[in-house]
Order: sequence, then structure tokens, then C-alpha cells
Amino acid sequence: MSDTETKRDLPAGVKRYARYLLIMAGLGGLIYGIDVGVIAAALPYIRNTSNYSSMQLGFIVGAVLWGSVISSLFAGSLAEFFGRKKIIIASAFCFFISIPVICLSGLFEGGNFVLLTVGRTLQGASAGLVGVVIPMYLAECLDSDSRGKGTGMFQLLLTIGLAFAAVIGLVVTGWVGDSDKVVKGLASEHGVEVAKVTYAQITEWAKPEQLKGWAMAWQTIFLCSAVPGLILFLGAFGLKESPRWLYKKGRKEEALASLAANNGEAKAKEILDEMIAADKAEAEEKAAIAKASAGDSLFQRKYIYPFCLAVVILACNQATGINSVLNYTVDIFKATGMEGVFANFSDLAIKLVNVFMTVVACTLVDKKGRKFLLKLGTGGVIIGLCGVATTFLLITKGVFAASLATGIVATVFFFMFIAFYAVGPGVCVWLALSELMPTRIRATGMSIAMIINQGVSATIATVFPAWKDAWGFPAVFYCLAGFTVIYFVTAAFFLPETKGKTLEEIERYFSKK
Repeated sequence: MSDTETKRDLPAGVKRYARYLLIMAGLGGLIYGIDVGVIAAALPYIRNTSNYSSMQLGFIVGAVLWGSVISSLFAGSLAEFFGRKKIIIASAFCFFISIPVICLSGLFEGGNFVLLTVGRTLQGASAGLVGVVIPMYLAECLDSDSRGKGTGMFQLLLTIGLAFAAVIGLVVTGWVGDSDKVVKGLASEHGVEVAKVTYAQITEWAKPEQLKGWAMAWQTIFLCSAVPGLILFLGAFGLKESPRWLYKKGRKEEALASLAANNGEAKAKEILDEMIAADKAEAEEKAAIAKASAGDSLFQRKYIYPFCLAVVILACNQATGINSVLNYTVDIFKATGMEGVFANFSDLAIKLVNVFMTVVACTLVDKKGRKFLLKLGTGGVIIGLCGVATTFLLITKGVFAASLATGIVATVFFFMFIAFYAVGPGVCVWLALSELMPTRIRATGMSIAMIINQGVSATIATVFPAWKDAWGFPAVFYCLAGFTVIYFVTAAFFLPETKGKTLEEIERYFSKK
């Protein structure tokens, strides 16, 4: 009997729980996407209703990613000690409480940098926990034929989270108006260069109701994003604990029950037998080579290769500039010549492209494989980034003036960048993270790799404004394309195909190498 036929014969309760598991995991991706995308539309309003410097604004944007770095440092250890389920609950709670803290900062005259930074850091801490624990949880709960679908659901909801934040931003901008356009007009009236306008001048020139509306605008953007966090917090209590975590703790009966909830009893026994066999083989190997150490180390030979691969892939994934682009999209589109609502429409458009292409990737990942999609995706990302860089180069050299037309050209290349990122790195990076790490070091290895991933992301997002000012947009985007070339080479020549293999089979592959 085929796997497809077996799945069709599963009891209704098993199918129902399988859907529930995917939905809850997807909500984790939704939160991650909102964390990354929510600041893009809110940033212009925050900038025009506060006395924050450019450096402080950059840190506010990057605080989410630095918070993610901090939580990633402990995510694996916490998941090992408390279990995957409890950390998923904690991450949702952390996200939910961050929203009122962020909004509270807007009640102070000129803003409260400390409160806003603390709130954004809490958001990031939530994302770091989600990014480590949910892919780990999915890898340990799903069979080899479903892992691609499960991780794809996480990434799909992540992209929907980005689009959700963009829709909120577009609606709020249409309702309140473009604050940057108003400030530009006020600066022109008073003969002041826009870049030199201060918060004190804005409060003097703008009407009080305008300032109040702008402050309410960015607070509304954040408040609307709190709902998914609350749903995940409440819904996560209904999840089963990871079967492989339960097995490692010696709770075999509970592990079998957890496997059966999602896979059915027959498949659950088969997977448990595989786990026992892998555990026995590991014990025999240790005895044969006379290793008396109590636990595994990342520095054993059979772990170095998959660990280094995961680290390089995750670092390069962020070195494409994906999070920085999504954090600053509205400002970037305005730099191409777009104004007002057009920039927000373009922001929403690329995020909808992201959603659509992620759906495509989810249908392909378990058919075409991880390696093929990573090669295809990184190749397209290189072309898209080079196209954006060339558009900016032609503008800065005076070949074309920045206008709606140049903005549309840049948007087309952004579409290519986002579409190919979604097809390849967007979905496959989470699979690489969860599949490449051997079971016994998965929690620690994923945390270390995720720290590097988030560290690269946070650094680029924090320094992006200063980097752009120092080098200019063309050099920045060409540099990001160069990092993606490294990504392509790694995927094409060093990454093994893991499609259709159990976690134990992948581990044996690296043991043989």
C-alpha cells in the first residue's frame, strides 16, 4: 500500500489533529512575518512623531533582529529542558505582551526610545524562539513525506504575515495620509531641506490633529498585529509534545501516543522502531570506538559537515538582504521616485508575490527537492538584486530622473528578487536548518546556526541606513548580490538532497561521509 493510500485511510481524528498542528505551526510563521514586516509602514510615522536620531531609528528597526539573536542563544537549551510545546507557548506570549509596550512608548512627548526598544526586542525574542523551535518541532513530529509540507506551511504563513502587515500599513496610510508627503510640503513652504527638518519644526508647523493622527497610525499598525499572537498562545495548549523529545527523556509510551496523534498508530510504531534502531546503532558505535563521553559534541567528525553547511546556508540566507529590504521597503520605493500610497502599494505587491510564490514552493519542495529549489531560487535572487542595483545606478548617474517610471522598473526587479527567494531560500532554509542537524545535537546546533542567521540579519538591518548613506543604493545591492553568489555555490556543490529521507537516514549519510 502506498503512503498516499495509507494517509487516506487514517482516522478522522488523526487527520484533524494533523491539520491543527500545521495551522498552529503556521501561526508561528505568521508571527515571524509580522515581526519582520510591521515596521516598514510604521517607520515613517514614528520618524515624524518622535525626536529619535537616524541611528536610534536604525536601532529600533534592528531591535527585533537583535532580540531574536538573544533568544536564539537560549532557544535550543530551553527547548531541551522544558520541551518544544512550552517554548512555543512562551514565544506566543512574549509576542503578545510586546505590543502594548511598543504602543505605550507613543504616549510620551517625542516618543520614549527605551520603551519602544524594549517592546521591539521582546518581539524579536519571540521571533527567535519561533524560528528555532517550530521548525524543530515540525521536523520531529512529521514523517519524511510531510516535512516539506509542514515547513512550507510555516513559511507560507510567514509571507502572509508580511503581507498582513503591509495591508494594515496601506489601509492606515490611506486613512491618515502620507506623513512624509506632508512634511515635505511643510519644509518647502518654510524653505528648509527635507533631510534637515527637526522634530521641533514638525511640531511647530504641523497641526496638532495631524501629529495625533500620525501617532495613532503607527500604534494602530502594531495593535492590529497582536491578534495572531493571542490565537497561537491559546491554541498551542492543544498541541502534543514532540515525540523525539519525549523519547529522549525516556517517555516512550508518550512518544508513541504523540506520533500516533499525527501519523496513525501503524506509522507511529514504524517511526518509533526507527528511533529505537537509530539509538541502538548510536550506542553500538560509541562502544566500538570507546567513547565514554555522556553526550554528543558538535565537534565530532560526523557533525562538522552538516553543521557547517547549515551555518553557511543560514548566514547567506540573510546576507541576501531579505529582512533589510522588507523592513525598509516603503523608504526604498520612495527613493526610486514613488510617493505616498504608491510606495505602500508596491510594498504590499511584493509581499503578495511572496505569498503566491511560497504557495508554488510548497507544491514543489517535496517533488523537486531542496537542492534544486535552492539553486533556482538563489540564481533568480542574484539577477533581481543586480537589476535593482543597476536601476539605482542609472538614477544616481543622472541617466534617468527618479520618477514613478523608475519606481515601477525597480519594483519589477524587486518582484523577481522576492519571487525567487520565496521559491528557493524562503522555504528550503527552514528545512536545511531542521533536517541537516543530527537528532542528538539538533537543539544546540539549531540555536548556534540561528544565532549566526539572526546576527547577520540584525547587523544588516541596523546598519542599512548608514551603509546606504556611505556607499549608495547601487553598491549596497551589488554587494548583497555578491553574498548570494556564495549561497548559490554552496547549494549547487556542497548540499546533499534530503527529499524523502528520514532524519535518521540523513544522519547515517553524514556518518558515512
